[in-house]
Amino acid sequence: MNTLTTEVLKDYAKITFNTGGKYNVVNKEFMYDVIDTLRKLDSDKDVRFIVLTGANKNFGAGADIKELKLANENREYATNFFSTMFEMYRTIINLNKPVISIVEGIAYGASMEILLVSDIVIASPYARFAAPGAKIGVFPPVLVTIGKDVIGINNVIRIALLGEELSAEEAKQIGLVHFVSDNLEGEIQKVMDKLRLMAPSSLMSMRRLIFKKYESELESAFKLLIDQVLTKDATNGILAFLTKTKAPWVLQ
Repeated sequence: MNTLTTEVLKDYAKITFNTGGKYNVVNKEFMYDVIDTLRKLDSDKDVRFIVLTGANKNFGAGADIKELKLANENREYATNFFSTMFEMYRTIINLNKPVISIVEGIAYGASMEILLVSDIVIASPYARFAAPGAKIGVFPPVLVTIGKDVIGINNVIRIALLGEELSAEEAKQIGLVHFVSDNLEGEIQKVMDKLRLMAPSSLMSMRRLIFKKYESELESAFKLLIDQVLTKDATNGILAFLTKTKAPWVLQ
C-alpha cells in the first residue's frame, strides 16, 4: 500500500498522507515513501514548492504505536525505525525547495514535528497540536532540539514536559503555525504567490542557512531516543497506552 499520493499542479507538488484508518500515522513504510518522494521532487526542475497535507482531515497522529512496541522489544528494530525517522526529517531540512504544511484535525507527536521543519504552516481553526511522547516513555526529538529555536524553550516545556495540547490560535501565537484560515486552499495560493516573487536560488540558500545547523543535534537526539525506547518506562508506557490503563508512575 502506498502511504501517500502526489499531485504535481502547475509549479508545485502536493503530497497527501494517507496511511489508512481515521488518522495518519508515522510508520516505516510511510517514512520510506516520504523520503523517496521528496528526493524525486527535489530533483524535478518544474516543481518550485512542496505542499504537505493529510487525508481524512487529519495531518497525523504521530508514530505508529504498534511499531513503537516492536522498537521497545528489539534494539535492531529500534535502531532501524528511528534511524529512518531521522533520515525523513533530515531529508526535509536539506530540501532545496520551500515546504508548506497544511494542517486539518490533529497533528500529534512525530507528525507535529514535521511542522517544525516546514517553512510555512497553515492550519484550520479546528486543528489541534500535541507531543505526548513522554506519557508513553519516549520523547519528541525534533521538538526538544529544533523546537527551542522555532517556538522557544518555554513553549517546548509546555508541550513536551507538561504534555499540553494547543489549539490552532495558540499554535499561531507561539510560532508553530503561521496562518489560521477556514479557506486553506486560498491561503496556500496567497503564500505561493509571495514565494513566486523570490528567486529560487535565494530560497534555496535561505533554507540551507536556516536549517543546516540543526542536523548534528537532531542526530544526537535520535540516538538517545533509541536508548530511551528500550527502557522499562517505555515498556510500561506503551503497554498502558495499548491497554488504556495508567502507567505505573502515574499516582492512582
